[in-house]
This record gives sequence, structure tokens and C-alpha cells, in this order.
Amino acid sequence: MQQGQQREGPAGRGSAQSARRPAQARGSTQARGSGGARGGATARPRAQSARPAPRRPARPVRRRPLRRGDSSRRLLVLLALTMVAFLAISSRLVVLQVLDAPSLDEAAAKQRLRTIELPAVRGRIFDRNGDDLALSAQARTVYAQPRLVVDRAGTARKLAPLLGVPAKTISARLAAKTPWTYLARKIPAQRGDAVTRLGLPGIGVLGDTMRRYPSGALASQVLGFVGDDGSGLAGVEQRYDQLLRGHAGQMLLEQDPGGRAIPQGQRSVEPGRPGNDLVLTIDQELQYVAERELARAVKQYQARAGSVVVMAPGSGEILAIANMPTFDPNRFGTSSDQARKNRAVTDVYEPGSTNKVITAAAALDAGVVKPASSITVPPELQLCRGVHAFHDSHAHGTEELAFSDVVARSSNIGTITVAKKLGARRLARAELNFGYGRRTGIDLPGESAGILTPANDWTCADLGTNAIGQGVAVTVVQMARVYAAVANGGLLVQPTLLRGTVDARGRYKAAERGAVKRVVSAATSRTLTGILEGVVREGGTGTKAALRDWSVAGKTGTAQVPNPAGRGYLPGAYVASFIGFAPAQHPQAVVAVVLDRPAKGAYGGVVAAPVFREVTGYALRRLRVPPNLSTSDDATTSSTPAPDGDVPRAPGARQPGRQ
Repeated sequence: MQQGQQREGPAGRGSAQSARRPAQARGSTQARGSGGARGGATARPRAQSARPAPRRPARPVRRRPLRRGDSSRRLLVLLALTMVAFLAISSRLVVLQVLDAPSLDEAAAKQRLRTIELPAVRGRIFDRNGDDLALSAQARTVYAQPRLVVDRAGTARKLAPLLGVPAKTISARLAAKTPWTYLARKIPAQRGDAVTRLGLPGIGVLGDTMRRYPSGALASQVLGFVGDDGSGLAGVEQRYDQLLRGHAGQMLLEQDPGGRAIPQGQRSVEPGRPGNDLVLTIDQELQYVAERELARAVKQYQARAGSVVVMAPGSGEILAIANMPTFDPNRFGTSSDQARKNRAVTDVYEPGSTNKVITAAAALDAGVVKPASSITVPPELQLCRGVHAFHDSHAHGTEELAFSDVVARSSNIGTITVAKKLGARRLARAELNFGYGRRTGIDLPGESAGILTPANDWTCADLGTNAIGQGVAVTVVQMARVYAAVANGGLLVQPTLLRGTVDARGRYKAAERGAVKRVVSAATSRTLTGILEGVVREGGTGTKAALRDWSVAGKTGTAQVPNPAGRGYLPGAYVASFIGFAPAQHPQAVVAVVLDRPAKGAYGGVVAAPVFREVTGYALRRLRVPPNLSTSDDATTSSTPAPDGDVPRAPGARQPGRQ
């Protein structure tokens, strides 16, 4: 109780101390009295009776009375601080829930949502008769979620034989820190299903498609091929990739941080939209024959390469494009750049005597000559001072030849003589009108425009070289187009490979055709056709191109190969060619054959003309064109053709594109 009393306030403590004072005084007096009775001896006080020294009473604290103004001020300050805190929190909430909400939602979605692309079924490619050239087959894509893989080494060993990938490679991918990785794409469906049956943790299989080419290497440079991501990388597959690929679908999957699918999480599937099918102008059977005959000639004459183009002159439809060497698009990764090249479209060469058809067309259309016009052909022609004279391929004295014979015998001197009468500007304009120096617009990637020196830059010698096709460079498709214009009554058409498209609903839409341009009159076209028929008759340079049942009009060519390292030409290197059409009076097919640097034989009439004969004959039978020749009109195909007149040429003449 005393302690409790001592814990009272200041006033209480003062009263208790006052009450204790008499008792303490009395104790002290008694102690002193007792000590005195003992003769002054000090008595040891007992511990139990020890008392603290008396405290001085605390002075009461005088408090300042509170004023009403101080209380109000404090309340205002507190209210202001509360409002500031409220506004700060509210502002932050506005930023988070309104301004930053989209970015925060996106960040959260990235953490838990995964989008898996579901590729659309790529459209098929058909030939003009509906036969499959390219299609998409069922395949599988195998992926891994490395975090969920239990036994990395064991999983890799089990997957290696099914995926065709080394176990070390698979194990390295399973060790990746990413939540998702591909192990194999576009593998056969049966192997992918075998992976599914293994039931390996962290390993999944998706449905996919893979591009297949049923005919292997047939028309491979035309079709091209498709990469692992489903994009066209060459040929028609690249040119019409947007039409073929369709619209990919997607699967949205919600996952936990460990990469596992959340059972009740968000999940949605948007199926892909299939691509359009393409119907090409290519005839698969004719393509096969063109490739077969070209391969045979390349092997027989030991040529480095070769091309064949078959074209419908009236429509510009390409019926076949063959190139050697070739490749299998089903295994394009093992092929070379040279094998994948569509050289009929991308590579240029000097056309040689096949270019004389432009010189003849321009001269006839301008009225400079007629078929029966007499042309004096000397042993050599000195066209310009300081430039070597032009010669024909065989030595001869001065001759008088009809213009039709100049073309049939492929006389360089006779052709240049006519070109002098025509003039450089009209010859240059004719080359431009026939499409030299410009792309034809064929629907294939990588087309070359060729090389054509502008007329303003021509020198004296350029008139002679251009007249005989050795001052210009063209593609095989460009040359086929030139002869198609002659066969088509003087109308230049645009080559095309697309006949039409078929959408996902099966609706067919015909392809649009390019513009048609007149380059010579119909009368000139008929006259020139008659002259070109003489090339395959007895005494002409192209007798081996003649057909038994149909009339043929065409021209041989044997051109030297320019030296890529500088001026001049490679010794002993030639490009042999034959380009023509049949039947001559009602043409249905234009065929261009070009062989690059044959080692055995050089003349186009010997090397290329037989290929033309075989391909053109099959094309006319395939197109069911009735014969227009009787037995009595049968052309002789066993006679020895006259040599082309453009070999050798003047060694000092300038190469195309070189100074």
C-alpha cells in the first residue's frame, strides 16, 4: 500500500511524506538516546530498518492553459496532410489503373499467356491440266519446355532416332533457359506421332504441314521451294507467296511461371485460313520432255549448262521452262546455287545470229529491203577505220545473194550491209521495241533486263555488232518473246506462268493478261516468217530442226562467250542456239533452245536444232495441232546444215556494257 501510495501524483506524495516525518523523528531520538546510554558506542543499524533519505517535495508544474486558436490550427494542418496523402495515393491509383493499365496488362499477359502460331495449309500448285506440281502434306513439329523435363539425358537419347538429330544437340536445347524451344520442325507425321506415344515430360507435338513436290526435280527452278517457316524462297513459291500461304491461325494458352498450362486458365484457338491454289500454264508432260531432251544434249555435247523455253505465241503462256543443271526441291538444302538458278530468266548471253531476226524485221518494216532484194556480199567488210573487218564463218568470194538467202545462210556481211541501209537509230529503236534492255515481266523472281547500249553511246562498230547479235546481251525468255512477236503477227505479248487461282471455296479466277504491243506490221510478220522457213530447208543453217508433219520457221545462232575478266572473248567458247515456231503459218508453239559452251560441236544448227525438233514435235502432238505438211512437202532433216555466219566475228568489236 505504501508503494501504491508513493505512485500517486505529486500532491499525494507530499502528504505521505509529511505523515512520515514524526515517526522518523521519533526513531532518530530514540536511537540517539540509546547510544548515549551506552557511553557513546555506535549502534549498527539493522538493514531491515534502513530508510531512504527524505525527498524534497516536487514543485508543481505550471501548465500553460490551451487556447482555442492552437487547436484549430493543428486540425487544419492535420487535415491538409491527410488531403495531400489522399491526393498522392489517388494520383498513383489513376496512373496504375488508367494510364499504365494497358502496359501493365500486357506485362502480366506476357508472364502467363503464350501464343502458338498454327500455320495455315499452303495452297497447292497445279499444271494447266490439273496435275499436282506442289502440295502440302501432314507433318509434325516437336517442341520442349525445358523446365518440365525430368531426365534430360534420357529424353535426348529417346528422341534422337525419331527426330534425326544428335542426342547432344537435343540435350543442349533441353538445357536452354527459355520456357519454350523447338526440337524439330516439319518431320513426317508418323515420327511425330511416335514422339507423342513416348509421353515424355516437357515434350510436346504440334500438327504442321510440309511442302512436297511429287515429281521431284521436274520444273524445280520454276516452282522454287519453301523454307521451314513456311515462306516461299524461290520460283513461283516466292513470287506468289502471299496467295499461297493463306492466313495463319493461333492458339492462346495461359501458363504458370513453371511453364505448365493452367487447367482453368484462358485458352482459345483461332484456326488458320488456307491459301489459294495456283493453276500454272506449265504442261507437266511437255516439261518432262523438254528436260529430258535438254539433259540428253548437255550430256552428248558436254555443255556446261542449257535452257529450253516453250511459249504459246498468242497468249504468252509459258508451257515449259527447262534448265540444266537442276535439283530436287524436296531436298533443296543439298543443292548448289548453280543448280537452283533459273538461268533462262536470270542469266544473259549474246544471242548471235538469232538476233538477226530483229535486223531483218526492222529492215523489212522500214521498206529498206524485200525478200528478193539483191545484196552484195564481199569476202570481208571494213565497216570502220581502225576496226578489224567483219567476216562470215566460211571463206568466199564476192557473192550476190537475195536478202532471204542472207538470212537463211546467216551471213554476217550481208546482214551488216542491210543494217547500214537501215541506220543505227532505227536498228536501236527496233531492239528497244522488241523488249531488249527491259524485263519481260514474267512472274518469276530475279529476272534480268539484259544489256543494251543506248543508241547515243553507239560507236561505228556497234552498228555491225548489234546487227549480228554480238553487241547485246539477253535472256532466253527475252529471245523467245521476240520470236513469239513474229509468230503472233507482229504483236509483242508478256510471258506469264499463272493461268488462274482457286480460293478456299473452290472458285476459279482466271489471271489477268499483260498489255500487248505492236512492234512490226502483220505484213512484215508474214514476210519474215516465210524467210525464216528457208532456214530449215536445204541449204539453210537449221535443217536439223525441220519436222516431218509441220512447217517450221526459225533461226540458228552461234555466239562467242565474252571474257568476264576483260575485253574480248574466251577462245573456243560458244553459245549454241536455235529459236523458232511451228506450224509456220499458224504458230502454236515457240521453242527456244540454248546450250552454254558445248565441248563437242559449236554450231546451233548441229547442237541445238535437234533438241528443238524433238521438243516442238511433242508439243504440237500434245496440243493436238493437225499436221500441215504432206509427204511430198516433207523437209529433209538428215542433210548437213550450213554453218552459222556469226563465227568468227571481228575481234576488235566492243562487248556489251564494256568500253
